Amino acid sequence: MRVLQLSDTHLRGDDRLSFRVVDTRHCLDAAVAYVKNAAQKPECIVITGDLADSGDLEAYRILHRAVGSLGVPVYAIPGNHDRRDRMRDVLGDWCPADGTVAPYICYTMEDGPFRLVMMDTMRPGSHSGHCPPEVAAWLERTLAERPETPTLLFMHHPPFCTGLGVMDEPFENLEALAAVLRANPQVRLCCGHMHRPIVTEWAGRLAMTAPSVSMQMELDLSPSGGDEFRMEAPGCLLHDWRNGVWNSHVCQIPDRVTFAGPYPFADSVNPAE
Repeated sequence: MRVLQLSDTHLRGDDRLSFRVVDTRHCLDAAVAYVKNAAQKPECIVITGDLADSGDLEAYRILHRAVGSLGVPVYAIPGNHDRRDRMRDVLGDWCPADGTVAPYICYTMEDGPFRLVMMDTMRPGSHSGHCPPEVAAWLERTLAERPETPTLLFMHHPPFCTGLGVMDEPFENLEALAAVLRANPQVRLCCGHMHRPIVTEWAGRLAMTAPSVSMQMELDLSPSGGDEFRMEAPGCLLHDWRNGVWNSHVCQIPDRVTFAGPYPFADSVNPAE
């Protein structure tokens, strides 16, 4: 079983460049072509947030047509640049949310010897990560249902410190989330948001972030770092279930790579629903 993780497409629906610089529609097309031409195609795709730039309605339609053309199941969770209402309207088949924790888009995909758990860490109007008590309780209940089953937990915001100062914002209810993960050794944490691949250990669990399908964060490990990007190679993660374990591969998507920048993340908002 191969699970492809895409993240941070930041699509616009008005043919303008995201952050005044990036043709994110072109980047999406390159990612779709990469998957179509892959020697081993994924059995499903998970998109870990910031699908649209500033919650652009038409962007969700473009994304649905493009990624939907790959002919495999697709699952999505929101990031801070998304709008839940528009995701539900356009991408409802990609985010079958558990109504017991509404309005959060949280759900699971059960597939034989492993699980995919999707957790919504977005609060409208906020850039940082959130795990309110009702979401933490949902996660605790959900993981307790199959405690012996290897599980990939997908969420947009990483709860761990990355060293990219501006991006290392306070994460709501962090200790409650950490306590749930410490009690569940079957979990691997797979995040987005950081626009570059990072691997670490947090709350005793292997944790990682996916590169962006579009632009990559400038590697500036200072208090002011994490606020600019370069046009490095776009990428994704491929989680391959083999011999009872997950191998997570960092993949580069063939495209125009100039390393131009750094550029600021300009003209983008965290929309309020």
